[in-house]
Amino acid sequence: MNFVNESPYHLFSKYGEKDSIYPKSVLEKNDFYRSWKPYLFASGFYDFILRKESYFEFQNKISTLAEEPNGVSLALSCMVEVNVAGGILLHSKYPNPGSHFVWDAFLGVTPPIILSVGVSEPGFEGKIKKLQSSVVSGKLTGIKSFVTNGGEANFVFWVTKSENENPVYIVPIPKESNFPYVILKESFHTDFTPHVSHLKIQVNDLPLVAESLLIEDYGELGMELRLKELCSLVSLLIGKTKVLSTIDSDLNRERNKLIQWRESFLQGFEGNPTKEMLLEGFPYPILPLLLSVTKYYQLEKPEDLKTIDPDWQLFVWEDSLTKYLTQLKKRSQSP
Repeated sequence: MNFVNESPYHLFSKYGEKDSIYPKSVLEKNDFYRSWKPYLFASGFYDFILRKESYFEFQNKISTLAEEPNGVSLALSCMVEVNVAGGILLHSKYPNPGSHFVWDAFLGVTPPIILSVGVSEPGFEGKIKKLQSSVVSGKLTGIKSFVTNGGEANFVFWVTKSENENPVYIVPIPKESNFPYVILKESFHTDFTPHVSHLKIQVNDLPLVAESLLIEDYGELGMELRLKELCSLVSLLIGKTKVLSTIDSDLNRERNKLIQWRESFLQGFEGNPTKEMLLEGFPYPILPLLLSVTKYYQLEKPEDLKTIDPDWQLFVWEDSLTKYLTQLKKRSQSP
């Protein structure tokens, strides 16, 4: 795909290998996100988490990246690591870049380090109080069922349960599936954003070092991190609809409205956006653009877009936390 205005954030056009999802210079074509991390760092995609740019500037970058084929997968991997793992670091005992070795994930070290976050567990239904993972006498027992980027990650920030709090621990992910204390370790991919790796992992009495505790209580932080992900989906949708907007005038009009909304909403943000700031604009107005795309493809509803491209599922799928946030916003607006 050739763009009229090439951007330094079109990484596939700039560094990619023809008919490949990997950069030209990568010899071992195994890990998708890991192979692109040096280019993401060099292009400034981690500048926000390093406090070098605004959240709005970060959103513009991932939006531009999502314009490219396979760009949605790479933008998703990047935004999850920055928004979620990076968001936890900003609220941790080590909030400053370089204050802990896991910050190396955003500092361009070689070989690259990838951070992931483990929240979801079987039966937890998006409710933190239902988590079962626990640390007793310095040993972790539990299961995480859907760790985004986990298939490539070096570490998972493991959210646990301890009475009325939810401590988060830094847990190294062993390379071997038969590692002691590891009951299950399974990497998998989904139909949408198929190059993003996920992990299901279960451990029993896994010993943790004393410095593993990252956050005393995950608590309300989960809402902030989910709102950041949902806000970033606005940017990914703007990117994914770039080409279609040059073909269909109605779609182009709705896309421009969403671009203007994002600019007016985010441009005033300074530093790391809080839950309260992000909740002001929620639910984020992506539906009109999704309906325009649906109409363009002559489909009945946005959920049908997955028949055109599975990546569209990313924008129509709602988890229980998203539904809860919608209810929370409605209650806050009630007289």
